[in-house]
This record gives sequence, C-alpha cells and structure tokens, in this order.
Amino acid sequence: MSFKFTTIVLPTAMVAAIGVPVTLDAQRGGAGQAPMRFEAMDTDRDGVITRAEWRGNDRSFANNDWNGDGQLSGAEVRVGAQRNSNWEEADHVPNRYERYVSWTQAGFNNLDHNRDRRIAANEWHFDVETFRRVDRNRDGSLDQTEFLGGENVDDARSDSFDDLDWNNNGRVERSEWYGTPAVFTDLDRNRDGSLSRFEVVGGVDTPNDTWDQFASLDYDRNGSLARDEWHWSGVSFNRRDSNRDGMLSRQEFAAGGGSPDAAGAATAVQPRTVRVMAQQRWTDSGITVRAGDTLTIDASGNMQLSDDANDTAIPAGSTTNRRAPDAPVLNQLAGGLIARIDNYGPVFIGGRRMFTAPVSGRLYFGVNDDHLADNRGEFVVNVSPAAR
Repeated sequence: MSFKFTTIVLPTAMVAAIGVPVTLDAQRGGAGQAPMRFEAMDTDRDGVITRAEWRGNDRSFANNDWNGDGQLSGAEVRVGAQRNSNWEEADHVPNRYERYVSWTQAGFNNLDHNRDRRIAANEWHFDVETFRRVDRNRDGSLDQTEFLGGENVDDARSDSFDDLDWNNNGRVERSEWYGTPAVFTDLDRNRDGSLSRFEVVGGVDTPNDTWDQFASLDYDRNGSLARDEWHWSGVSFNRRDSNRDGMLSRQEFAAGGGSPDAAGAATAVQPRTVRVMAQQRWTDSGITVRAGDTLTIDASGNMQLSDDANDTAIPAGSTTNRRAPDAPVLNQLAGGLIARIDNYGPVFIGGRRMFTAPVSGRLYFGVNDDHLADNRGEFVVNVSPAAR
C-alpha cells in the first residue's frame, strides 16, 4: 500500500483559530510581502505597535490608529497601505486644511474634476502640507501614482510636520521619521540630514485668518456647487439642496452651515482660561468653534525664547522685533501668540482682541517660534467664544 501526501496551506487567521502557533514571520510578512511600517518601534517583535512602543506624540499615534483600537496592526503597519473611507458616507471636518483620508481610485476620480488624470492645486480642497508631501516630483499636481502611493513607499502623509517633530526642536530628524528613507531624502532639499518646516510645509507668510470655503469648492467658478464639486456624502448634499435642483447656491451652502461639520456648535459659552506653555507646540483650548464665531481674546504673560535673557516675547511677539527663520508664520514676530482650528492654520493672533473663526473645529493655541526646546514661560489666554 502506498500513501500520497498533500500539503495544505492554511490562511493565518484559520491557523490561529484552530490553535496552531503563528510564527512571527507570518505576522510580520514573509519574503515578497511589503515590509512593516514603524518596525524599529516594535520592541517586542510581535508585529503590533502599542502606545508604549510608539516614539511620538498622542496625536501622531491617533493619526495612524485608523480603526481606533489603541494599537497599530494589520494594514496600519503595512508599507503602502492607505487609510480608506466610504466616500458616500464621509462627512468629516472638511476644509482644505484637513488631512485627506480617502487615498483610493474613487477618491482620486472624485477630485479630478477635469478628468485629465491629474489633481491640480485648484482641484485640491484639503491641507497644503499633504499636497506638498504627496507631490514627490514637485510639478504642482498629483498623478495617480503619487496619489495612490506604492507598496514600498511610505511618505508619512498621515502626520503633519508638528506631529512628526515630537521633540519640538523645529526639525524632523531621521530618528523621528518613520516613513521610507527615499521620501526623507526627497524632502531634505538642502541635504543637511534633517527636515525644516519650510521643506515639509512650505512658507506661511500671512495672518491666514480669512478663507472662502464656497469659492474653493466652486471649481468651474459658476457660482454654484454641483454634486461632483461636493466632496462629502450625497445625504449631506441633498440636505442642503433646499430647492432640489441638484445644485447648491451660496445661500443654500451658508444656510446648511457650510460643509458638513462634525464639530457641531461651540461647546463653551462661558469665558475660558488657557495656559499656553512656551515649550509646547499646540495647546488644546477645550473650545470647539464654528465658522463665523467671534472670539474675544485677552492674552498676557511673557516668554523667554532662548538662553539669551533679553530674547523675550509677549503675546504680540518679540520685544526685540525679531523673527524666527522657520516659524509657523514667517513674516510675523517670533514668540507671538498663534492659533489653529483643527488643521486650519496657523493663524497669527498676536495682541489682537477679536478673532473671527474662518472654519469650524477645535481651537488650539501656540507660539510663533521654530525651536521650542529652549523656551521658558507661558501666556495666559482668556477666550470668550460667542456664536453667531
């Protein structure tokens, strides 16, 4: 009698379900499979990154924890994988400063208004930093290859410069960069071995406190928004289309509260005091605002911006009128009070008393300085948000 043996290959999930040990190589990906993201952080070599293993801030970890389960695993740690969302149901906090989240062919087609297989800057309604990061050949548009990424390319597009610069020294060193080395080299234009804010983000040289969201969405400039100019769910479009003509006028857009707003109404109607520390890039105010809300701001305090005792600042900015070469807002005084609303900004507040929120979202305060590690002191900011 002879026996014929057949080799059966079981999927990893099935092997685990029946109690057969799964090797580390199977979890981490064998030969021919995409390498693991954040591999250097995986200290216990289990193919999963916990918050304790993560070398970075909470916001950066949350940006990469796509399913919100408190750990990074599966597609979250696979090079080339991108966060995905159901476009028809995506009503996130949408403005051009939000970080884009639907890196799919459908997402590309949705943004490619003129169907030329490229996304130009005027077809992009999200944050400029992400556009700059993904535009690897620096031609001012995104082709499909750049947009979709690649199996062996990780450009860390989930994180902003401030998320990556977790030691707050105004630079992103290679030890802070978790993307692929080739992308780091491409971004490092001056080849000094670190990434400056200007290399990653570009220059912001205006107060940045006005923005016409309707105009940014109106690609064909005809004064109304068609469904293919609306980058969120059909439900949210139809809710605003009060006359049911398949178009949104500026009046309908405004009456519907602008674009879909996950933030909701302002959460604080009473004055709130926020302590802005000199060494912290962004401080959460605990206030959620809506576009058009007027904020009364009363800021005081002093900061020392370096080891030089005379290098000080008040909320209006440097007392010696100096500027920081790589500050978030370039042409404003170093050390001045700045703000952002979610990923909109930065906005230079300085010594002003009134500020009208151009978009909706969570309000954060910070300091207009490039290198924070040697700063000392704090600003005390009293904020009174008043809804329209």
